Amino acid sequence: MVQLLFTLSSHMLFIYLSFYLLKDLVKWEKILKVTADNTKKIRLLVAFLSIALGFIISSFFISLYQLWQEALRALL
Repeated sequence: MVQLLFTLSSHMLFIYLSFYLLKDLVKWEKILKVTADNTKKIRLLVAFLSIALGFIISSFFISLYQLWQEALRALL
């Protein structure tokens, strides 16, 4: 149960951080043609990119954590 909550909270944290950074740091006007018609589509794209990036980063750190646990168990 603790592992489940740890994994879920890690995913949510990194998805939130990815969304915040993609929304504020990336100038989407320079990459995509932003108009009044496609603003919602661009926001959805940013949300999907945030989910994918956040999940990948979170999975990476969870894997490192699990490797660290296995290494400590092997030493003891």
